[in-house]
Amino acid sequence: MKGINKTFLMLFLGLSVLKADIVQDYLNKKYAQICSFKNIKKYTNNEKALSIIGVSCIKVDSLYLLPYIINSLKHTNYGRKNAIYFLTILMEKKLLYSYLFDNISLDSFSFPMTDYILSYIFEAIKYGNYKKVGDLIIIENKDKNLTYNVYKRGDRMYIDEFKNGKLIKRRWYR
Repeated sequence: MKGINKTFLMLFLGLSVLKADIVQDYLNKKYAQICSFKNIKKYTNNEKALSIIGVSCIKVDSLYLLPYIINSLKHTNYGRKNAIYFLTILMEKKLLYSYLFDNISLDSFSFPMTDYILSYIFEAIKYGNYKKVGDLIIIENKDKNLTYNVYKRGDRMYIDEFKNGKLIKRRWYR
């Protein structure tokens, strides 16, 4: 997936055809503002803009909008690569959800590693690199001094990220 990240960077550098507002918002890290169904509809025929919207959605953990983007990323090489990146993240989310709720095995699934947290969690669970305490899955990332708690509550899957025992981010998915 490193090639996809490089492709996105090269795409980003050549954004002269886009309106300055979406580019400026991205540069100002206004990801939540960029990640909207309204923007997806507005830029439905612009793969560069849709790629920026998709990456923004990932940065704010709004993965539910990615399917609306993926289907439009088919006309260019970088669009197709970004579609694969987004789809990989969606598949990992769905499989982790099924693992937690339905106890399906992750052994037979393989995906390229991405820079998104779900790839790390997916790989750790697939290869048994975790501790289980009741329904709580605890994953240690010693390289980054982080601990992830993965659990379900209601119809949601949660990932709590801790640094030095302090909660620094909570993500949830359906």
